[in-house]
Amino acid sequence: MLETAIIGLGWWGGTITKNLNESKKIKIIAGVDIDEEHGIAFTKEHGITFYNHINDALGDPQIKAVIIATPHGLHEEMFLASVKAGKQIFCEKPFALTSKAARLMISEAETKGITIGIGHERRFEGAFEEIKRIVDTGELGTLLHLEFNASYNNMVKAPAKGWRKDPVQAPAGMMTALGVHQTDFMQTLAGPVDRINAQLFHRSDDFPNEDVLTVQLFFNSGISGSLTSLATTPFYQRMSIFGDRGWIENREISNVDIPDPATLIWRGMDEEIHTRTYKMAETVRPNLESWADAVMGNGDYRFSHQEILHNVQILETIVRSIKSGAEEKVV
Repeated sequence: MLETAIIGLGWWGGTITKNLNESKKIKIIAGVDIDEEHGIAFTKEHGITFYNHINDALGDPQIKAVIIATPHGLHEEMFLASVKAGKQIFCEKPFALTSKAARLMISEAETKGITIGIGHERRFEGAFEEIKRIVDTGELGTLLHLEFNASYNNMVKAPAKGWRKDPVQAPAGMMTALGVHQTDFMQTLAGPVDRINAQLFHRSDDFPNEDVLTVQLFFNSGISGSLTSLATTPFYQRMSIFGDRGWIENREISNVDIPDPATLIWRGMDEEIHTRTYKMAETVRPNLESWADAVMGNGDYRFSHQEILHNVQILETIVRSIKSGAEEKVV
C-alpha cells in the first residue's frame, strides 16, 4: 500500500480522493490545502490528516508519495519540493506550462529514482484502448490523418476571475482543461509532433476569453492532424483516425462528471460499418494504481517520461503559434 498525501482539495483533488477510497494499492492519509476551513472539513470527512502547507506533508515520514492536484502554475514548485523530500510523485495535467520547467522536473526526478505519474486517465478508457490496439496492429494500414475535437462548457460555470479562466495559468482556450488529453493520445498513435499552426478566436459572449481553438499538427512520421476545442459547446469529443485501409472514429458525450457511453465506429477493407458501445468506466483509479504498481516495482507505467515532456512541448508550441500567428517548430 502506497501511503500518499493529496495536495489540493478542490473539485479535482476531491474527485481523486473519493475514487481512491476503495483502492487496495494507494491509501490517502493526508490532505493539503491553503483553505483551512474547507481543508479541515474535507479531511475530517475522509478520516485523514490535514496540513495547511505542502512542506508540512513533505516532512511527514509516513507519507511516501504525493498527488499534486493544484492550479497549473504551482506544479513546478511543488513537484521540485517533493523531489527534494524524496517522495514519489503523481502530477495532474498539464505536467508543466513550459518545456524548460518539464525538463528540469523530469531530470530532478530521474536523479532521485522517482517514478512520475501523470493525470491523463483517458488513456485507460475502453474506446481509447481499442483504438490504440487497432492502430498498433496495422488494421487501418498506413496512417494518413488524425481529426480530433475536444469541446467542453464546464468552465463557463467557473468563477470569472478563477485560475481556470486565467490565460496565464490556463493558456490556449480549453487546452489545459481538455485538449492536453487529446494531444497526449495523438502522440501515442502518430509519434512526436514536428510543427504546429494554431489559432485562437473569441466568438461567444458566454466565455470571457478566446473560446475557439483550432490546431494543425504535422508529425515527424508524415501523418497530419487537426484539433478543435470549443469552450462554450456542451461536452463533445470525437476522434477520427484515417488510414489507407480503413478508418475508426470514437464519439462521446461522456466525461468524469457525465456518465454517458462512447460509440466506436470503424470501417475497413471489408466495406462493412462496425459499431461498438462502451459504457462509462472508472479511469482515475486505474491510472493512479498503475503508477503505484510501477512505484512498488510491480510492472511498467503506461506513460514514458519522454511522452510526458513532449505533451508539454506540444502545449507550449500551440501557445507560441497563437502569439506569433505563424507555424512553429516543436522544440
